[in-house]
Amino acid sequence: MKRSHAVVAAVLALVWAGVLAFVLTHGSHDKSSVDVYSELPPGFTASLQTQGVTYAGLSPVDGATVQQVLSHATTSVAAPTGADPIVLRTAFSDTAKGQTFQDRAALMVVVPQAQGGASGSVYVAFLDPLTYRLLTSVTYGGASSSP
Repeated sequence: MKRSHAVVAAVLALVWAGVLAFVLTHGSHDKSSVDVYSELPPGFTASLQTQGVTYAGLSPVDGATVQQVLSHATTSVAAPTGADPIVLRTAFSDTAKGQTFQDRAALMVVVPQAQGGASGSVYVAFLDPLTYRLLTSVTYGGASSSP
């Protein structure tokens, strides 16, 4: 083995050890994922289930997707002043309405204190992720139980 090969191997081993140490020490006390469930209103899951709607696999979306959803969504999705709509990617099933959806990919828009509703009402819309067309929506009066 040539001396230059040994030097290159030693440098690569040192760089590899440095990268490994960096990766293992950074982010060890940070959240590895966003807790999107904590953003949902109290009683969210139970309230949807009573209306025949279930969902699975929530994940956050980027700011550009949120803007696209809100710009394409119907006026019923518009949030009142001071309310921030929550937009999440999910799969949902809805067997209570005329159309039946089973594990349908969608963008879920949650609007706490929806316009035209009573104080504490929550509007939930499920939109097609490609066309932003409304698939189904639910409004409920808010609850005190956790999601």
